[in-house]
Amino acid sequence: MIRIKFLLFLFMCLISVMLPSSLQAQLHHANRDLPCVNKNYNLLAHVAVDSTNREPLYSMEVLDTMIMKLNEFFSPICVSFSLCEFNILENDYTLGRVVNKPITAKQQLLELKTRFSLRRRINIFFLDFITTENCGTSTYRGILTPNDANIYVERTCIDSLAQQVAHHLGHTFGLRNTFDPETIELVDGSNCATTGDLICDTPADPFAQSTMLNATQAELDLIAQNLIDTTFYGGSCEFLYEIRDPNGQYYQPDMGNMMSGYPCKCGFTQDQFRLMVETILMSTINHF
Repeated sequence: MIRIKFLLFLFMCLISVMLPSSLQAQLHHANRDLPCVNKNYNLLAHVAVDSTNREPLYSMEVLDTMIMKLNEFFSPICVSFSLCEFNILENDYTLGRVVNKPITAKQQLLELKTRFSLRRRINIFFLDFITTENCGTSTYRGILTPNDANIYVERTCIDSLAQQVAHHLGHTFGLRNTFDPETIELVDGSNCATTGDLICDTPADPFAQSTMLNATQAELDLIAQNLIDTTFYGGSCEFLYEIRDPNGQYYQPDMGNMMSGYPCKCGFTQDQFRLMVETILMSTINHF
């Protein structure tokens, strides 16, 4: 019976997944005009090598294809990207495997930044694995600090390469994840400005929340009997989570949102675009 309430939402999710990328993007920026900042950013690609043939993890052709997708994702605000440098991280595959020894993963990422990144540029490190991160890491609002526009992505991520980079560019331009494990955003949006991603046109998203955080005793009893689904998504971008918010409403997150934790990313919302524009206009990072 619980799943019946999700049928309409699941139908909309399937439509979004099945649409061409150009139409998917329209779902996230239709109905209103958006500001056009008319900026092109040069991306510096720092590519690690594999452990067998010492070949780059990604070729220039693959990154060129990624750039084309990024330009689609950010076109509503007239932001585009160019690959201005393809830098291979030496003949040392260990540079692409960030683990907690002999120094911490955080220290290794800092070392990569110190050795290879250029100031006032967006530096993207294409790595094999980062032990402490899930699908890479980046600095929130990094575009505002001359030496913090650094993005680290990993080959083991479930997202496509373009999705992963676009997600971290979102962080770099001032966006948070649509979810927050520490707060409970209500489905009705009444606390949207102080919980979750602090943006009100992104639906409440329970992704990464502990099932203990807001489950009722009745729901906990059902969980114990394996009668309620506490996973977040299925293989076809199907939202499965059956725990309701404190008001008793079912969550209906935007699984196609670029800042979500789901591998279904296809675009940003109006307010996300507007917040990125505000951040970009405050930045001194070079472009063109």
